[in-house]
Amino acid sequence: MPDKREEETEIFNRFTAIVKTKFTNSNIKQLDELYKRPEFASEKRILNEMNSIGLSKGMLSGLACFAFLRISPRLISNYLRRRVAGGGDINNSSASKNPFQQSSSSSGYKFDSFPASSQNEERPGLIFRGVRLMLDTFVSMSIGAYASIYFTDTNKMMEKFEKIPLVEGRSLLSEQLCHDFTKEFKSYGKQFWNGRHHAMTTDNSDNGGGEGGEFRELIQGFVANCRRREIYEKDIRQEQGLGANDEVIVSSPGVPQDILVTLDDLFSTKDLTHNEDGDDANGDDFFDTYLDDSSDGEGEKSFKD
Repeated sequence: MPDKREEETEIFNRFTAIVKTKFTNSNIKQLDELYKRPEFASEKRILNEMNSIGLSKGMLSGLACFAFLRISPRLISNYLRRRVAGGGDINNSSASKNPFQQSSSSSGYKFDSFPASSQNEERPGLIFRGVRLMLDTFVSMSIGAYASIYFTDTNKMMEKFEKIPLVEGRSLLSEQLCHDFTKEFKSYGKQFWNGRHHAMTTDNSDNGGGEGGEFRELIQGFVANCRRREIYEKDIRQEQGLGANDEVIVSSPGVPQDILVTLDDLFSTKDLTHNEDGDDANGDDFFDTYLDDSSDGEGEKSFKD
């Protein structure tokens, strides 16, 4: 029986394969053009925030390292040169004032003075300076990359990704990934997923398994929010008389997070966007708040019964 690490690796490989299939080089340009539309602005802002987590601190670390590597050798060299030169002057002055010190004309020990040429050392060649610049740049970029990884808050990043299906406007990631992610999610069975997951509206501990790894929890939260968006978009289609394939733009502040979603809902075989008979067992109470108390509304309730 595979352990949790092997299970996490399998989940990661299978779901990342879906992402790679959806965002291939053949359609990335088409998706990029679609992403320029204003209804995707909210999702783009979240993705930019995710990319910038830890990036600023990493860049500052890299710049600080580059400045240190470029300036410190010269500063240290100048400091040592001044210290040695100052020490020679002190020895010379003390020797001239010492009555027991032999004169310069007589024999005796004496510190040699630095030649004038040592005060103005010749600058290294162009090739040496170029190699040194490349090394300093490489080391600084490496330090910046490691610092960016170190300062990245993975929990915050996963939380933002999990809530992407709830954004206002349209969500390109939801449109591209939700269907396939949900299908792959169902292939594992209920016992594989966490019945006490924070994205579930109620405690499904009797139907689901225990807590899984970080990536497993991330996928379950994303799929649950995909279901919420599906329910909310169906409500908008009913209100506005839109077809199942019509684009839905969610108004601010986005999809409500308190829409009822259970683990059983995630394994439901009903497709809310292509439901012919109009029956919706997932979120009827939520939809009732948007329906008028008219004969149509009563028809909905009797239809629900």
